[in-house]
Order: sequence, then C-alpha cells, then structure tokens
Amino acid sequence: MAFRTEEKELVCAVCGEASLQNVVVEFDPDESVPDLDMRPDEPHRSYIKHWVMECPHCGYCNASIDIPAEFTKEYPMSERYRKQGDDLAARFLKMSLSCEKSKVYNEAVKAALYAAWVCDDENDEERAAECRRTALRIYDSHKASLSGDHNIVLLAADLMRRTGDFDRVKKEYKGKYFPSTLYRLIAAFQMGLAEKGDSSCHKADEIPGIEVR
Repeated sequence: MAFRTEEKELVCAVCGEASLQNVVVEFDPDESVPDLDMRPDEPHRSYIKHWVMECPHCGYCNASIDIPAEFTKEYPMSERYRKQGDDLAARFLKMSLSCEKSKVYNEAVKAALYAAWVCDDENDEERAAECRRTALRIYDSHKASLSGDHNIVLLAADLMRRTGDFDRVKKEYKGKYFPSTLYRLIAAFQMGLAEKGDSSCHKADEIPGIEVR
C-alpha cells in the first residue's frame, strides 16, 4: 500500500458549500530517489492526483477545499481562474492562483510545478515548459518573500534550467551562498548542467558527494 484514500464531506472555505472529496488518510513513507525538482518516484509518483481538490460549487482549488483563502467566491468564478481549464494540470494551476492570491507564495510556486509534472507524464513538453515558466514568474514576482526559503531558491534553478534559461542559472547561482553543504552541492550540480546546456530531468542521486537513501 503506497496510500489509501477515503471519501469525506468537506465544506469549502470560500463558498461554504459541502461536497464529497477523496482524502488521503494513510500512506507509506516515501523512500524513493526524487528528481532534482523533488518529484518522488513510484509508487508515490502516482498519487499526485490526490494533491489537489476542487469545489464543485465555486471552483476553488487547493490541497484541501477547507483551507482558508483571502478572497471571496468571485475569484475562483472569474474568467482568469476558469480559463485555466478542467484537467488535472489546470486544477494545479488554479491551486497556484489560489495560493498566490492568499500570499502563500511557496505553495503557489510548487502547485505550478505540479502542473508541469502532470504535463511531463502526458509528454506535453510545450505545456510543461509553460507551467514551469508560470512557477518561475511567481518566484520572480515575490522574490523578496521567497529569498529565505532555500528549497524554493534551489527549485528556481531547476525551473530555469528545464526551460532552457541556462545563462540565468549561471549568472544567478555562480558564487551564491547557501547555508549547508547539501544545498551548495545541488546548486553546483545545476550550474554544471546549465554549462552543458542540459535541460533534461535528472535524479538527486546523480549529484556527486550526496548519498540519497
């Protein structure tokens, strides 16, 4: 068992309506080797669809629809929100919009990245790149708030590299200080890949000097 879900009734924090949602109630520890952007391997890779919920009444998307939001139901019912679409990647993009609107910027970045992962699985390289650019736009727009989150700062390097912006990786991460050896090794590895013009996916256990268990 990698995970187990149960159907539960949750009340939407935005519109106040109740709906049945599949909730992950139990899961095994993740012992897989992640990608450089921290995407887990199987079997945990497969339950990404349970990382986002959507209210069937107002369209609010988040990790759970009972998470409070700093907006009213008019926002998820707006054209900007609804035009994202209806598939899984779109729900993650809506979740990203929700988090950004509520000033939870690190989760907004990650939700856009999750949308990219969905597109990766569908071999939609163009849409995956666009989702990563969306995540990077959020990072750039709120860099002052996110600069202290070293995980997000390192993730931004991967977003830049995966979208082909190698010069920016080399410019922003050369000599950049990180508080731990682990972070410095990851940044150096990203720099090396950027130097080679490598925009492909890589696993964390490829990094010299890091032992991934």
